[in-house]
Amino acid sequence: MALEAPTRPARPQTRRTAAPAPSQAAAPKSAPQPDVTGSAICLLGLLVTGIFLHGKLPTDIARFAAIGAGLSIAVSLYADVRHGLQNLVRSDVLALVSLYYLTLCEFLFPQPEFVTQVDVPSTTRAIIACLIGFAGLIIGRHLVQFKKQPFATLFTSPVSTTLMLTTFTVCLLVGFSYMLWSVQFDPVLMVRWFMEPRFFQPWSRQALGDLKGLLHELEMFLFLVPPVAGVILARRKRYGFFSLAYVVVGTAFVLFYGFCSGTRYCFAAYLITLLSGFAFSASREQKKEVIVAGVITTSLMLIATVLMLEFRDIGLRAYMMHDYEDFRRPEKSEYSFHVDYNLYAICRIVETFPHRHDYLGSEVPLLALLRPVPRVVWPEKPIGMSLPIEDIIGADGWTVAATFVGEAYMSGGLIAVFLTGCTFGALTRLWNSLASPRNSEFGVLIYASGFFAAAIAMRSMLVLTTALLPSLAGTVAGFFFIRRSTIRQMRTPVPARRDA
Repeated sequence: MALEAPTRPARPQTRRTAAPAPSQAAAPKSAPQPDVTGSAICLLGLLVTGIFLHGKLPTDIARFAAIGAGLSIAVSLYADVRHGLQNLVRSDVLALVSLYYLTLCEFLFPQPEFVTQVDVPSTTRAIIACLIGFAGLIIGRHLVQFKKQPFATLFTSPVSTTLMLTTFTVCLLVGFSYMLWSVQFDPVLMVRWFMEPRFFQPWSRQALGDLKGLLHELEMFLFLVPPVAGVILARRKRYGFFSLAYVVVGTAFVLFYGFCSGTRYCFAAYLITLLSGFAFSASREQKKEVIVAGVITTSLMLIATVLMLEFRDIGLRAYMMHDYEDFRRPEKSEYSFHVDYNLYAICRIVETFPHRHDYLGSEVPLLALLRPVPRVVWPEKPIGMSLPIEDIIGADGWTVAATFVGEAYMSGGLIAVFLTGCTFGALTRLWNSLASPRNSEFGVLIYASGFFAAAIAMRSMLVLTTALLPSLAGTVAGFFFIRRSTIRQMRTPVPARRDA
């Protein structure tokens, strides 16, 4: 018997640590995309709502619009879900629902104070602006589309369970690193500070960013923790018991921090990205699990919307202990359900522009583009709008959001609202192109992480570029680790084969 050089290299017997590609039975047939007929019916419903908009009181007009726009969006969602439950896991769907939640949803419930704050004409103009914003999102999501998935190699390359757990750990540690440093690495003290009033924490960011503010931005890594957890929990059969327990505890801690912060959009982002990662990673056999997870997530968000308003100014500890001596006790509002009262801010904006103040033009989008630049690097960076929304509202000591509808109206009226809506719609459609039935766990992670940016941009276009930073950081890190893994595999020597 002699040794001969093999004519064909043998496949080395190595242990498989990477995830196999999802089977066609467990994955949708194509990337999620909006139903054209559903979009057309939604646009028609928004048009009918705007034409027949009426009411004797501002609350009557707002309730009519909330019902009309809500039914229109519901029809679109029904048309989408007919293509499969995972077809709803899209950034444009989240943007549409978020804008409705921030502007009109609360007027499905009694809002008696709204009648005394605005008049009928300004309410009508503000709602027309909102309807145009909805229409822009609907139309924009059909304007552009990649012919093939961008970054296909990165998003479909199999990854190991070790890489996913390492990503989870790194994001968790880096996200809390500055907080721990601020309390001399005392985790018990850090948790106690969690439960104090907003902006009282030693790691709180100042109004104008400095080096401390730059370090505070490390907290954004926490926005990657929930989507990683969602992916791992959906594909939990690949992980051991202790790994899953570690992921559950770490994610619960992040959710606890988000809840204690009193910042509702932060807590909502954690829930949304967790659900998105789980829903898109789940197989068809896990359909019931996705529905249950959606119901739980929605319920938690609705509860938090009300409860977090009551304790954010006094802290969760004082609220639970009924200790209000050092803080102002939150007043019980007369309305039954309160989100952000963004429609009120939009009403004030349409009263101001252009009758009392000229449109701001490109000032608002320029501020959004410059937002990620650290002030410690560029001290002369513009502070904000020449006419802040707070000055329009008359807010003293607190910030005001007006959604992208209000900010776009400040830039150029209804035309700017429509064009901004179309832009956001197109951007969400492009982001949807990152989704694929062949996505690995890492591909699903990056796709789900972008949902935070889609939701928060509806609240304010100024934070869109900053909100995309976690997804960008994850993509760059993915290129590095996956490329490194590929090179390592290519350098693995191929053993010779013995032939008789």
